[in-house]
Amino acid sequence: MTTCLLGFGSNLGDREATLRAVLTEITVLPDIIVTQHSEWFHSRPIGGPEGQDDYLNAAAVIETTIPPLRLLDELKKLESRHGRFAAERWSARSIDIDILLYDTEVAETEMLTLPHPRMSYRRFVLEPAAQVAAKMLHPIIGWPVERLLLHLNSASDKLAIVSPSDQARARLAGVIQERGKATPVSAPEFQTAEHHWPSAWTSWFALQPISALPTSEEDKPALPYAAAAFPKLTILLDGPFAKPADKLQWSTLVRQPGRGPTLRLQTPNPAEIDAETLAAIAAVWSI
Repeated sequence: MTTCLLGFGSNLGDREATLRAVLTEITVLPDIIVTQHSEWFHSRPIGGPEGQDDYLNAAAVIETTIPPLRLLDELKKLESRHGRFAAERWSARSIDIDILLYDTEVAETEMLTLPHPRMSYRRFVLEPAAQVAAKMLHPIIGWPVERLLLHLNSASDKLAIVSPSDQARARLAGVIQERGKATPVSAPEFQTAEHHWPSAWTSWFALQPISALPTSEEDKPALPYAAAAFPKLTILLDGPFAKPADKLQWSTLVRQPGRGPTLRLQTPNPAEIDAETLAAIAAVWSI
């Protein structure tokens, strides 16, 4: 049996009834055992059309012998039965079910990316996930779920944009500054900074601390947080490359574990880059 982590969200209709029904239906699917599920967590919608209701989120740990793509197909059938159909991206939905982790498998296909490419920095994903799967490891970043959430609560309010293209970094920097979301700052000085965020390829920004989501006393680490100087979020703009020789160094860089919450963007489309970046910033800083 393989251990998997699933994420759930709903912001249409009777959200709690839908989540309960979906979890019940998953328990009766062949070759799946639901070992535990989280409490319900409320979150505001990120990205997409305005005027949406808040989400109710949850996470569940399952044991299964079903391979990833077949599991995805079963979950999509469940979504359809509960009124989830193709719609505008990040629009309101009756139910959303994501495979966040499939043990430590790493895969990237047209249908499915593992681990989920946006789970590492989404508080509305990590809060319920940490409740049921705190020790499950993100196989690319190399951190367990509980540390990813701790990082959002305890790290410096810095954003790092990493790309071998000065032009790509400058263009995206202009977008986030126009939205009033970031102020350029000097690169921080700590031992692993150059390893994960090479100065020639990285632009640093400071963002306003989260105001809508204050850190509770129980969220604060008992000891000084070792990675406090790391950025809360890193954006990797995967090309274009300034020089062909940069490709090998870049390939090594993006595969280095230990960077923390990361969004890797492999699209050359500026509109997609902007939308993904601004949604990621909103997910981390609630702004």
